[in-house]
Amino acid sequence: MTQDEKLDMLLKEMENINKRLDKQDEQLDYIVARLNHMREKAHAQRAEKTAWPK
Repeated sequence: MTQDEKLDMLLKEMENINKRLDKQDEQLDYIVARLNHMREKAHAQRAEKTAWPK
């Protein structure tokens, strides 16, 4: 295998890794947005509920 072939293979591998990382970033952004939405919803429900003193 020549140096050029090795470099081409490494560049393709790096491209694949970057695509995977981009996809993971998108998934994490979705998860964070979903968790924030769920937290806001829970806070809103808690604020609506009548809190009885213990």
